[in-house]
Amino acid sequence: MKVLVVGGFLGAGKTTAIRQLALFLRSRGERVAVITNDQGHALVDTELVGPAADWVREIGGGCFCCRYDELEAALSAARDAGASIALAEAVGSCTDLVATVLSPLAERARGRVELGPLAVVVDPWRVREVESGAFSEDVAYLFRKQIEEADVVVLSRADLDPPQVDADVRRLAPNAAIVRISSVTGSGLADWAAARPSRPAAPLVLDYDRYAAAEASLGWLNGRAIVSADHAFSPSAILQRFLGALQALPIAHLKVAVERPGTGAAAIVRRGAEARVELATLPEEANELAFLVNARVAMTPAELEARVRAALSEAAADLPHRWEALASFEPGRPVPVHRHTYRCGSGDDASCCAAFYDRPDVRYLLGESLHPGGTALTLALAAELGLSEGARVLDVACGAGTSLRAVVAALPVTGVGLDSGAQAASSERLAIVKGDAHAIPFEEGTFDGVLCECALSTFADPRRALAEIARVLGPGRRVAVSDMIVEGPVPEVLRPYAHTGACLAGARTVAGWTALFAEAGFEVVRERDESDALRAMVSGIKRKLLGVALARASGLLPAEVDIDVTKGRLLLKEADAMLRQGSVRYGAWVLERRRAEGAR
Repeated sequence: MKVLVVGGFLGAGKTTAIRQLALFLRSRGERVAVITNDQGHALVDTELVGPAADWVREIGGGCFCCRYDELEAALSAARDAGASIALAEAVGSCTDLVATVLSPLAERARGRVELGPLAVVVDPWRVREVESGAFSEDVAYLFRKQIEEADVVVLSRADLDPPQVDADVRRLAPNAAIVRISSVTGSGLADWAAARPSRPAAPLVLDYDRYAAAEASLGWLNGRAIVSADHAFSPSAILQRFLGALQALPIAHLKVAVERPGTGAAAIVRRGAEARVELATLPEEANELAFLVNARVAMTPAELEARVRAALSEAAADLPHRWEALASFEPGRPVPVHRHTYRCGSGDDASCCAAFYDRPDVRYLLGESLHPGGTALTLALAAELGLSEGARVLDVACGAGTSLRAVVAALPVTGVGLDSGAQAASSERLAIVKGDAHAIPFEEGTFDGVLCECALSTFADPRRALAEIARVLGPGRRVAVSDMIVEGPVPEVLRPYAHTGACLAGARTVAGWTALFAEAGFEVVRERDESDALRAMVSGIKRKLLGVALARASGLLPAEVDIDVTKGRLLLKEADAMLRQGSVRYGAWVLERRRAEGAR
């Protein structure tokens, strides 16, 4: 099942856009699930998207990051119900979705879901408001961070001749795809479904104090209003008076969804704006009106509740009216269940380390040696592949190609590097191509040798990757693999980093690796314990950390390098302990592809 997480600020038009996208996807034969999310309960969004989806679930009482286990359970239930695609709508005041939702899903639900790009719905008028200083600095900070982490920026309300804000978006999200949609005309939905970024967004560097302050600056209110009488009245007139009484408030978003009679929805997306009315099938007269209200307004919860109660009393006039399940509150500080410092690959991205290794702080600490042993170990392994002059060697998950260039310089061979985050390049006897280890883009038997260093443990499906390696490798030819060995549990403090430089989450015991190789049709020709190389890498990082504070104080630390020295030392202390105990090691294997029975 494919999962599309959709974010965006309050009032951006997310719910309407998701409803229209669900209808569009269903028209193409998909079975669509929608998961809505709110800090409270009694959510208008759930009422609005229900008719457009095959399956709907609401997660209330906190954002996806804080209710992560419920999100994962909802996705499993949607998959079991036969959904082929799930649209998960995050709370409008939520950000940091890559680190707290997408990366944990990629790790924990690998093989069960395929993650699409993170879409952030943006109201172009809101961009202008933020840039003009209409919001507090904390709210503006939150709004910009939402755009910064987008893979796809969905500019809404294209039918209303919005301002051009591409330049503003590009400054924040230079690699994001930008699409324009209209939920009224349906234009742009196909573009949204097909959009991909030039490069996936990295996890945010986020000040959680400012994030919490931005959320707390808004009062939230959810409730159900009932107006009833023993004589007929106009439901439309009451709704118009109710919304009109609130129109002048400092609104971030106010939504109304009619439950009975008929159906109807309205929204005010900014102070002074007219209500946008949708799906209006209200009768001219009725004896009862029931509607949900969700309000996000820049005032205290108590003030907001008083104003909303007064608005209903004014709108209903002398008609009997009451509130059910009315709740006003201020969101608490976000406390994510999981938060990864990297973006774990999934779906069409084979490796979860590619984006991690591209981070400025990682480059600063590791330099060009992105795996234990560096090029020295690479050359030692390449020497055991039995490569003759003119042989073709493939480096799977080659990164920038540093190790492969060393091989081509040392041996009379032609090298091809494959990486999910690669920038295509070619030179004499060497080519770098972008591709997925799960679907290597070469014919059967193309290569005489293969290298796969410190990467197999990071792939979503290492069995499939090994099968692809076997396919493009000639019978009797060799592959050299190096990777992490874990013989015990990973300490709690290291678990959020398990898919990063240590690549621990997918690591196996020695017996586990050997069984995996055999299952893929390989025989182990040689096994090497390279734990000293891992110790040397950890020692090198320690030395770099010692110099970070001095470099920062002297102004020599690059501005884009953000390193928490205290946390780094704690993590290295835990890694040292595992190395001393022997519960984590680094190994290398030279494997030979078995010949088919009867082959010579």
